[in-house]
Amino acid sequence: MGHDYTSWWIGTQLEIHESRQLVPGQNATTVQVASSVLGALIWMIENPNSGVNLPDDLPHEFVLGIARPYLGTFRSEPSDWSPKATVRGHVLRCRENTSQIESDKNDHWQFGNFLIEA
Repeated sequence: MGHDYTSWWIGTQLEIHESRQLVPGQNATTVQVASSVLGALIWMIENPNSGVNLPDDLPHEFVLGIARPYLGTFRSEPSDWSPKATVRGHVLRCRENTSQIESDKNDHWQFGNFLIEA
């Protein structure tokens, strides 16, 4: 974020109708999340002596190989989203200590501009 493209979005898009064909009664989000969990579980079953692993420690190619049929279309494209369009100069609240932080109007890509409390 913050480069000439404003933002870059990388992810998958699964239509609700496609998700319900794959797993009846479910929505796209649950199908995508469950497919990744399924990939990780199959890896665990096939590697019982690997001990405790964090998600970043798992072989992503293996997990994606299991999950891919349930993820929909992969996309990588520029986006026009920016925190400036969302924040609009509001005073933000930091969740950790609830102190008020002013939005940095000179550089709206600073992390403080993303700390929005609902």
